[in-house]
Amino acid sequence: MISFGMSNQIKTMNIFASLEQNGFVKISEKIEEIIKFVQNMEGGEHVIFLWESEESKNRMISEFFEQQYRGESSGLFSIEPTEIKQIKNILYPDFYNTHKSVFLEKAVEKVTRAMSVKNDDKSTRYAFEDDTWLMRKVLKKEVLDTEEALGKEVDKNLSLFCMDHRHNLNYDEETVEKLIKAHGYVLIDEPISLYKWKGIS
Repeated sequence: MISFGMSNQIKTMNIFASLEQNGFVKISEKIEEIIKFVQNMEGGEHVIFLWESEESKNRMISEFFEQQYRGESSGLFSIEPTEIKQIKNILYPDFYNTHKSVFLEKAVEKVTRAMSVKNDDKSTRYAFEDDTWLMRKVLKKEVLDTEEALGKEVDKNLSLFCMDHRHNLNYDEETVEKLIKAHGYVLIDEPISLYKWKGIS
């Protein structure tokens, strides 16, 4: 019988294999370098964080929204209210209750509006804490279609940080592969590592 820990390790190895098969190369496995990358995400970069640890997820959100790096019109979609000051905080449950099946369409509109009103030279930063919340609301196809439509590189005035709890994906290899293929960078914790698609200069 395979223990949970061993099973988890095997599934993580499958993700690494999918990354390699889809043209990604590891660019760092050092936490300090990865934090600097998250802090300094440039306009146009579309990153997905496939996370297991709540602690590492919360830390990356905090680093992404460090005040010195973010633009004035940045925002976070989260399940619970954030303590990060001076960013727009949209709660998944509230936004879903208002928009239901058009959640993703309205979210894209919201981000686009934020980009249009910015008046500084920093890219607008938006993060989605855990889109598996939407997948459990029967919006999995909409999530995957939106990610695919956005592509590996987004508007140069936007830095987009997507996140999905790997455990909630139930290690669905097809879904994980679609998420990977829709992004230019893939970040994984346990073990921490950052991958970049070979086609991005």
